[in-house]
Amino acid sequence: MTEAAVRRSLGARRPVGADRSAETVDRLDLLTEVLTPELTALTVLWLGGSRRASPQTRIAYADDLLLWAEWARRELGRERFALDLHRGEVTMWLSQQQDAGASESSIARRLSTLSSLYRYAASWGLPVLSPISDDDHRPKFRRGRRATSARVLHADDITALLAAATDVRDALVVGLLFTGALRVSELCAIDDADRHDEGRRTWLVVTRKGGESVRVPLETTVAELLDLYVAIRPPWAGTGPAPLIADANGHRLDRHDVTRLLRRLARTANIPRPEKVTPHSLRATAITDQKRRGLNAEDIQELSGHADVRTVMIYIDDDGRSERVTAITDDLGRVMRAVPRHLRRPT
Repeated sequence: MTEAAVRRSLGARRPVGADRSAETVDRLDLLTEVLTPELTALTVLWLGGSRRASPQTRIAYADDLLLWAEWARRELGRERFALDLHRGEVTMWLSQQQDAGASESSIARRLSTLSSLYRYAASWGLPVLSPISDDDHRPKFRRGRRATSARVLHADDITALLAAATDVRDALVVGLLFTGALRVSELCAIDDADRHDEGRRTWLVVTRKGGESVRVPLETTVAELLDLYVAIRPPWAGTGPAPLIADANGHRLDRHDVTRLLRRLARTANIPRPEKVTPHSLRATAITDQKRRGLNAEDIQELSGHADVRTVMIYIDDDGRSERVTAITDDLGRVMRAVPRHLRRPT
């Protein structure tokens, strides 16, 4: 992948720590500002590698690397980040992350990002030694629905979030995340051109982890909200494909924007511990809701698009997939009746 292709796939974001009103900047330009020239060149090759084929994976790696560089600047006084961290410095970072209440999964992901970059550098014969120790630094946590996983709400909580919405975009974001069981990275990456209307059904082409593109059906009220939102959506202020959903300044939403939006609605809806509501909470809630309502594991895999889907789906005939997922989406859409009447299309 060329540098230009890497730049396009990374997109833009606000600088780390910048105010919400700040203009977005190409991620590659942000990396160039905080990395040494040598590490910048290596990072372009690393992010452009075939093992990081998913745009969401590249963006997550780039954002994690920006956080590492900002931490090294702030705590270690290094204006340019290089692969020269010591084991003790990573231990200091880990202690600060834990003291700040960072989840074990977030800590593990950021360590994995840095470890992957060190391994890549070593594969090129560069004299680097990873400072990350499996014994000292890797969080020991079991995967699954634990306290460190996304908080699972109830369908009634989603109804309350929708009822608290004061504009179409907020209701649309909640509806898409819940009825589509979307990852926030998938939601933010959807372009305007990824929408397709076929008869009375609207579909979105969503890029899953690993780069696979799938069609996701929209529940009827969510599709109506999308029509209303598109009519008032701010003009696209960037370059390249226009996003499906933008912020007030016409920039592509990022996961931080979505998290703030949901927590604002959660506070308005008086949902306990609103600070624990995340975009993944809506995805986890949708999956849990359907499990409780008796949906079989195979169709839950279809809805969620988990990475292990190949292992499960070999037992399922692909015929009727669209009908099954459409039925799931429509069932989840029962909460959309809570969208305030003034946000709905006149009948």
